[in-house]
Amino acid sequence: MTNQTLAPVKNDTQFKSLGNNLAAHLYIPEGFDENGSCPAIIYSGPFNQVKEQTGAVYGHRLAERGYVTIVFDHIGYGDSEGEIRNNENSFMKIESIRDAISFMGTLPFVDRQRLFGLGVCASGGYIALVATTDKRLKAIASVSGMLGNQQSYFGTMDRETITALITAQNAGRQKTYETGEVEYVDALGLEAAKDAPEGALRDGYDYYMTARAGAQTYPNYNHLAPSFMLEAPMLADAMSYAPYLYTPFIGIHGEHADTAPLTTSFHEKASDPKELVEITGATHVSLYDIPEDVDRAVEAMDRFFKKHSA
Repeated sequence: MTNQTLAPVKNDTQFKSLGNNLAAHLYIPEGFDENGSCPAIIYSGPFNQVKEQTGAVYGHRLAERGYVTIVFDHIGYGDSEGEIRNNENSFMKIESIRDAISFMGTLPFVDRQRLFGLGVCASGGYIALVATTDKRLKAIASVSGMLGNQQSYFGTMDRETITALITAQNAGRQKTYETGEVEYVDALGLEAAKDAPEGALRDGYDYYMTARAGAQTYPNYNHLAPSFMLEAPMLADAMSYAPYLYTPFIGIHGEHADTAPLTTSFHEKASDPKELVEITGATHVSLYDIPEDVDRAVEAMDRFFKKHSA
């Protein structure tokens, strides 16, 4: 792979995961050799996103740098199959990332020795958990990674508060079982965040609840999630496994991101080789789609992946 910038081509494709057909976009460098052996990236995105949002931004940028990049809708999201919609089931998403790796390994133009993983926000933790026991990924990157869910939930709430939250999630599951109907809620509180002070929540509103990246622009996106959604993410804690990752890791975070400590803590605990990159002036959400911030993140991971190519 060279430093040449190539115009990407986006192809529709699909692959199977847990019995479901998952819709995907395969971003391919323009003019690539179908009989060649290209480096490839498996991308997984933030909570509740569909492939047309942040994934399209990174898929395009990475293909420009010569990577075949797959961006897909997880089970129950966007154009993919799945009976329960928009369910942030961490463990199902982990399985689908593994299946995406397997699918990429079947493509004759993909170099299996140069398969990399990229997880943004919630998927920063998922990609790290996958890589801990899936050495088909030769190196991974997280961007604005939510890498410590134990700390994010149990470490920020007292016993009474967290127990009440969990009890409410359990009640949502029981209601769904008894009625057959899924109750959907604003799990991140985005609807009330319009007047929130500057920070991750207000940034989330500006991204998800406006034409910037909301349903007005991407009709397949929905900010609502099942009322029992949090049961799984609370248990998906990549931080616990950081010392045992044993796969090259680069953690990228924004200078002004409220979530930056999760990346810095994970990096501190992670096994070598590892690298930590702070994007000056960036926030958690600006790394989703602001061109100058995304470009610097892509430059950093490209350099890291090249360094750790087999």
